[in-house]
Amino acid sequence: MKIAVVGAGSLGLISGAMMTKAGYDCTLVDVNKEQVAALSEKGAKITGKLCDLVPVKASLPGDLTGIFDVIFLQTKQMHMLEALAAVEKNMTDKTVILTLQNGIPEDKVAAKYGKERVIGGTVFHGAKCLEPGVSELTTDVDHMHTYIGELDGSVTPRLKEIETIMSATGGASVTNDILGVKWTKLVMNTIISGVSASLGCTFGAASENADSMRCMAYIANEGAEVMEKKGLIPIDMDGFLPTTANYCFKDKEGYERSERQLKELISYSYDEVASMLQDIWAGRTVCEIDDINGKIVLEGAKFGVQTPFNSKVVEIVKRILKGELKAEFSNIKLFDFPELPL
Repeated sequence: MKIAVVGAGSLGLISGAMMTKAGYDCTLVDVNKEQVAALSEKGAKITGKLCDLVPVKASLPGDLTGIFDVIFLQTKQMHMLEALAAVEKNMTDKTVILTLQNGIPEDKVAAKYGKERVIGGTVFHGAKCLEPGVSELTTDVDHMHTYIGELDGSVTPRLKEIETIMSATGGASVTNDILGVKWTKLVMNTIISGVSASLGCTFGAASENADSMRCMAYIANEGAEVMEKKGLIPIDMDGFLPTTANYCFKDKEGYERSERQLKELISYSYDEVASMLQDIWAGRTVCEIDDINGKIVLEGAKFGVQTPFNSKVVEIVKRILKGELKAEFSNIKLFDFPELPL
């Protein structure tokens, strides 16, 4: 099986290197010339929770040759359709596209290339780019995990084959409810990534402040309500289960229950920096905010769920991207917290 990892950034570099080391025919594809040159000349270097240097094949999209059986799509959502268009010459109508982005990208990719060609995936580990060709794994190797599933819930031979391949990149599991998994991860990202990006801090730093914890609790509340209204069943992920019973609250006792659960969740990735904040720190003018917290706002409007905290995170991050605000903790003053009865 010929594999192309389209989007050889922080996570794409690591997954491509690990699949290559396991003996799979894998090519890392990226539009960044410096990244491709470093990977081709020096190999893929992984630091942090895993230290390795793996010789890999790397290519710019325009230089890519051959036909690939599966595309591991690891660009960010705002770039993914453009990235896929650039490698269409290297696909046939049998090429499978595995969507591994944050948020819910499957609808967009299925609309363009056909639902039957799409497998959904969710990655539960983090990384950051240090320099061209070098990526730091920020999650313990034992906690690396990817869920994959067919959009119709079936368990197919191709899905099991890709599960075997993905096992080289950490733990991998097939699910018959990939949308439940994806939405659970989306809600998780709105809580820890959205808030920490709006405040310019790590996940752990956000958990140490009473107001930012309240903010995360209200965002969990909104996400749980949206999932319930959509008829989606959350999946338990390392103890994180965003049901309304767990995360919707009307009083301080309910809030404290939510806070305890969120602190435990954040303890697994205490020092991580959201990819959206990495984009901000890199001086980029776009990030995935519309596909993360903005997705909850959009779906909340469809189902009559009020989402003031997700909306405020979207507003703050967009103002940061425009240069109207700085990514700093003082942005917490922009949130309006309701009083909770005893």
